Amino acid sequence: MAKTNLMAGLDIGSGKITAVSAYQEEETGKLVVLSGVAVPCGGLKNGIVTDIKQVSIAVTNVINTLEEQAQQPLSSLYIALRGEHLKSEVGHGTYNISRADKEITADDIERVISNAQSISIKSDHEIVSVIPQGFSIDRQRGITNPEGMDGSSLEVDVYITTGLSSSLNNLRKSINKMGYRIDGSFYGLMCLCENVLLKEEKELGAVLIDLGGETTSIGICVDGVLQYSKEFDFGCDLITGDIASALHTSKKDAARIKKEAGLCFPKYNDEENDEEIKVPSLDGRTTNSFKKSILLDVIQPRMQDIFEMVRESIIESELSDFISVAILTGGGSAMPGIESLASQVLGVKEIRCSGVSRDLVEAEDKFFDPIYTTALSLLLYVSKRDVLEQKKEAEITSKSPIVRWGKNIFKKVLNSEIFGG
Repeated sequence: MAKTNLMAGLDIGSGKITAVSAYQEEETGKLVVLSGVAVPCGGLKNGIVTDIKQVSIAVTNVINTLEEQAQQPLSSLYIALRGEHLKSEVGHGTYNISRADKEITADDIERVISNAQSISIKSDHEIVSVIPQGFSIDRQRGITNPEGMDGSSLEVDVYITTGLSSSLNNLRKSINKMGYRIDGSFYGLMCLCENVLLKEEKELGAVLIDLGGETTSIGICVDGVLQYSKEFDFGCDLITGDIASALHTSKKDAARIKKEAGLCFPKYNDEENDEEIKVPSLDGRTTNSFKKSILLDVIQPRMQDIFEMVRESIIESELSDFISVAILTGGGSAMPGIESLASQVLGVKEIRCSGVSRDLVEAEDKFFDPIYTTALSLLLYVSKRDVLEQKKEAEITSKSPIVRWGKNIFKKVLNSEIFGG
């Protein structure tokens, strides 16, 4: 196999690290996936590092596995961030064009975006990402690419995500400790909104709900841009604990039973269709039999609680009247009956479960499993923006040949959001 500029995308999340490696095919522009892995990590909780050593070991295992499966070294490493410590808000910047020719340059765009970042953030937080959402020239709105246009006053609205500095630094240390370098960190939900939601859905108004194991994330897009996001430090792993408690079995067996037989909305019409399931006892010495419908009694209340929290956040956003569709993604979206329950609780008529489009990605079927959605979305986000073409090679600083490339963050943002990469 010919060597490629192979990227690795790591979803740092719910007690595990999920990752894929891929490169962008030059002729088609598709993301070609070569390898993927999900590695348990006891040093992570809700996207936050609790044990640097464990995370370092897990990252090393992930990178080694990706390279072994792909049969070639990685060139760059990107991270998708999640967790309740991430906060987002809209910023606004202005910049006056004082030159006689009044033609807006790339430097002017950089300055107005920089001005928009002048927001008040907590002393223990730092900016993770700044995404331009639209420009105005002399108060004329709706400008997507102002470069080369004439005007006296340039304005921009940006969506700014910040994170707890200590959490971000601990994550960097965990990865740098083993000699690896991070080429870019991005808000995972932002990547999901761009690559899971359809353009028409973002224009009309859509809420994206990422149902992770230890985290739940929601993003609301209206008029084509992300306007609200929120992170919760709870997710579908709560169901595993509920099943283990109710059926007196281990969490390992509860997780398996949830995946194989779980459901969260009624589908049985009579007892004849309610089959039995075998459940190992807590000590594994005996096996008990339960009606499959008992799982509904355990799972439905928990999922309902999660969706009610989502509904409250949608109301809090003051954007509920603009939402026409809800999209469910992440590992929890694979639960049978999830769309029906979500529709009932959220009051949104159109609900669908979705991942990244197969039109954008060339990969084996297994990589379209919901657990890989965030990692795939991350690499799509990077590849769409031609980050690889913008970078220049620097020293190889890792045991594995992860190459450190240089270009400032603005260049990445500029070529992406403004020029529609």
